[in-house]
Amino acid sequence: MDTTVAEDLPDWRDERSGGLVRGALWLLQVIGIGNTFTKSQLREAFPDTAQIDRRIRDLRDWGWVIDTSREDASLEQSEQRFVKAGISVWDPAARKKRTRPVGTLTRRTVGGGAGFTCELCGRPVGDAPHGPQLHVTRRKALAAGGTDGPDNLSTLCSDCRAAHESEEGVSELASRASSLPIRERTRLLTWITMGERPRTTVEDIWARYQQLSTTDQQHLARHLARLLNADTQAEDATP
Repeated sequence: MDTTVAEDLPDWRDERSGGLVRGALWLLQVIGIGNTFTKSQLREAFPDTAQIDRRIRDLRDWGWVIDTSREDASLEQSEQRFVKAGISVWDPAARKKRTRPVGTLTRRTVGGGAGFTCELCGRPVGDAPHGPQLHVTRRKALAAGGTDGPDNLSTLCSDCRAAHESEEGVSELASRASSLPIRERTRLLTWITMGERPRTTVEDIWARYQQLSTTDQQHLARHLARLLNADTQAEDATP
C-alpha cells in the first residue's frame, strides 16, 4: 500500500465520519489495494457501526472495486478483495461532483416504459405514498462510468431493491432454486434463457389498472363484476 497517500488521509477511526467514509478509509489504511479481508475482520473493526457490510457494498456505487467470490473464483465465500479505490468519498467536493440521483422525470419516463412494474418480480409499482414504491436505479453507477441511458436503468419495487442490495450470492440462489418444484424450476430456467420475465395478460391489466383514476378503477371493477355474474348465471342454467 502507498503509505504516503494513507498518511494524507483522514483517520478511519474518527467516529465523526459516517460508515461509508470510515469503511473506505479503513480499506486504504488497513487493508491496502490488492489485499483480501473477511466479514469478521470488518465487523471487528467496526463493532458499533450498524450495517457496515452494506456501507462497504455501497462504495461500488462510487467506483470502488471490491471483488467477492462471484467475481474472483479464487476467493472463499467469506473473503473479499480490495481491487481499486474510487471516488474520494471523504471529500464533499468530490462526492458532489460525481453523483446525483435519478431525476423525477427520468424515473417516471423509465417507469412508464416498464409499465410501472418491477422488472424482477413483475409487481406493480408507483409514486403513491402507500403501496410498493418505484425505484429506478443505475446498473452501473455514474462514478463508475454509468449513464442515465435506458440500458443502464432498472425499475425495481422496494422488496426487490432490498434483495438486490443484500449479501445473497450465487450459491444461496442456487440452493433456493434447487428447492423449487420442478415446474417452478423449469419456469425460472425459461426466464433466464429468455433474459426476461414475460408478463401475462392478467399482470399487464393489473399494472395498467394501478395507473387509473379512482373513478376508472371502480368502473372496471363493476364491469368485471357484471361479467362474472353473467358467467355464474350461465353456468347455473346449464343442465
